[in-house]
Amino acid sequence: MNVAAWPVNQLMRSYAARNAEDTRTLLLVDPGWVRTELGGPDADLSVEESIPGVAETIEGHRGKPGLHFVDYQGQAVPW
Repeated sequence: MNVAAWPVNQLMRSYAARNAEDTRTLLLVDPGWVRTELGGPDADLSVEESIPGVAETIEGHRGKPGLHFVDYQGQAVPW
């Protein structure tokens, strides 16, 4: 897991725990290492490879209550 993302992940876990009765979908999506200005030229994925997967993953989790941490392919990411 990206260490820089840790505070956001912890914030979402805390929010979900405090609002356990909330039926909304809470989704954290790891887009992968993407070739952008931030990701750099050596990154594994192009934007064209990552973003369709992110969109499909968001759509696939629609209506699933609770907190989910997944990658751009919809696979669960270990906390």
